[in-house]
Amino acid sequence: MKDPAYAPDVDEDAGRAQWDVFVSYSRSDAQQAGVLASALRGQGLQVFVDETAVDDFASITATITTALAHSRALLAVYSAEYPRRRACQWELTYAYLAGQREGDPRRRVLVVNPAAGSDHVEPVELRDARHWPWPGAPAELDRFASRVTGHVSRLRTPMGESWSSAGGLTPPLSSWLPAPARTGSARFTGRLTEQWQIHTALHRHHAPLVAPSGAGSGRTAQLRGMPGIGKSLLAQEYALRFGSAFLGGVFWFDLHSVQETGDPSAVMDAYTRQVATAADALGLDASELHLPSLLSRLAIFLGERGVPCLWVVDGLPDGLADEQLHQLRGPHLLASTLVTTRSLRYTAFAEAVGVTPLPDPDGLHLLTSRRHPQDVAEQAAAVGLVHDVGGHPQALDILADLAATTGFVHTRNRLHASGPDILAGPLTTALVPHPLTERTATADLLRLLAIACPAPLTQAAMESVLGALSAYDPWEAAPLVAHAIDALLGTGSLSPGSAYDGSWTVHPLLARTVRRRDDDTARQEDLRRVLLHALTATPQTASAAQQRPAVLEAASAAGSVRRPGPLERAAAFDLHIELVTRVGVQPLPPDEGSLREALTSLHSLFATARDALHRMAAEAAPPVGLPLIASGLVNDHLRPFLTTWHSALRQHEAARPADVDAIAHERSWEQATAMRTALEALRAPLTDAARELGRLCGIDLLAGGVADEVAPEERFPR
Repeated sequence: MKDPAYAPDVDEDAGRAQWDVFVSYSRSDAQQAGVLASALRGQGLQVFVDETAVDDFASITATITTALAHSRALLAVYSAEYPRRRACQWELTYAYLAGQREGDPRRRVLVVNPAAGSDHVEPVELRDARHWPWPGAPAELDRFASRVTGHVSRLRTPMGESWSSAGGLTPPLSSWLPAPARTGSARFTGRLTEQWQIHTALHRHHAPLVAPSGAGSGRTAQLRGMPGIGKSLLAQEYALRFGSAFLGGVFWFDLHSVQETGDPSAVMDAYTRQVATAADALGLDASELHLPSLLSRLAIFLGERGVPCLWVVDGLPDGLADEQLHQLRGPHLLASTLVTTRSLRYTAFAEAVGVTPLPDPDGLHLLTSRRHPQDVAEQAAAVGLVHDVGGHPQALDILADLAATTGFVHTRNRLHASGPDILAGPLTTALVPHPLTERTATADLLRLLAIACPAPLTQAAMESVLGALSAYDPWEAAPLVAHAIDALLGTGSLSPGSAYDGSWTVHPLLARTVRRRDDDTARQEDLRRVLLHALTATPQTASAAQQRPAVLEAASAAGSVRRPGPLERAAAFDLHIELVTRVGVQPLPPDEGSLREALTSLHSLFATARDALHRMAAEAAPPVGLPLIASGLVNDHLRPFLTTWHSALRQHEAARPADVDAIAHERSWEQATAMRTALEALRAPLTDAARELGRLCGIDLLAGGVADEVAPEERFPR
């Protein structure tokens, strides 16, 4: 705290005094800040310590702002709590940008860290030699004060001098076009790391040789994430806090109104109109709505003004071509471009800053900003709500308003009730713009991921499920899933699995919204059943053929013999009959028969196996019988064969001349022998599957009689 006996010798008004060091600290670190201030004053330095230690952005006073302007350096007591205080971060940013204007952003900032680690210190540029550990012993404190004195002695002017060319000792407010200016939100929480990532990305061209691998070249950055995650608000917060780095103003273009149209021309028309409005406000000729001409005039204007500006395109939709993206960039090198988008497909356009869900502490802080939990039950319900919506800030903001009047326990019960959705409105509409009604691969994949959430699914698992649905042929599954994944990446719906192993998942709030806004609940049930069979009968880490011996061995070791029920025996018998009569088990003699008919026969067998799995969905049974056999048959053998050879043969058939017989054309195919070889190799595993099914149902037609392993009273009736 400030020493009452100390007063600056320049003036009684602290705001007009000449300070050597401005101590920035969180209220929780007031005692430590006082210790440092006393040590620095012992070196003869004039030290400003604000005794109110404001925590709210709106409470930053003129006294603090002016004291910063009249200080040579800022000393940040960078504890773990420091980055959570917006006032502290505003003070730090002021000093950082003052140094940046002078050529070295670290010149005006000194950091002392009382915490054990340094990962909380942002930006990373401050984790260098001027990041000092806490001086615990008196001798260390004296050495620390001497080092600060030595650094400050090299600073001849106060920080506000860097703004003198702009007409004063404090950074001027940036103009916003088109008006009105965005004002951020008093409820904004966290996102400190992301703000510094934005600033680093936009200024990376100042130090291109030290940029990490994969980083952009500077001047352009993109904020990307799912709907409602806070991209626009983060961009506003950055523009407000770092506005002094862009004295040429902020140009803000909002494309949210055309985001859902899916029409690139409508997007560019809306952008052109807003650019024309900004140009007209600057006194430029904007009578002709021709985007290249407008951008050229603005480029000349910005070049003549000669000061940096920020060019923000908010709500960039998916699907724009490279040429259109190029027109969205700031028209001059003095314009740093920041875009917000849901799409994950603009990787090459600009350095990406991912806007992810809030971590638990920040999410809980936002949720309880209007009401504090009253007891243990309320505290548990509040934590549960943060997890229920996966740290989604817009959802937490809605729930915070509801909990302020009804409490956290009641609010959580309403969230999970089967009645009206308390989150229904703009948020759920943004997540799922239209209720799901269609049965396309993209819609089915979204349903599937929502059912599986929070567990991720590999692409192979998704292919297995879609290929097991009657709407899709097995050879279609892989390209359909790949196309659906690409489409969902464009809407920001997908997230990589936590293991980053090629699996995908969706946010819990999106999964909840999909389930509630899906009019085709029967389709959900179909997908749920097939997914359960795929996950239990064919684990994603190994094939069914690899897993079957281990599963059966485990069942045997348990000391119990599982007896199939009537429904399972009947389905096994039907599939056994199909297998033993098909070409997959019955050999196809060389140079006889039709390869196309063989494929058709196997596809019919695929459909029978798939139908058997659906029939078994009504019988709760462990995956050691028919589900395991049928899934192995479908996923390990039939689907790979059909996927490979159906497409290859179809391409050959498409080239058949009109005057050539189909069989003759097929036998002239250069891959005919290879396909017959693959078909012969398929016979052994299909025969094994037929024998397993025979033992399961009690009738093995390959053996010519009744299987011995099934008790007489359980044999399938003939």
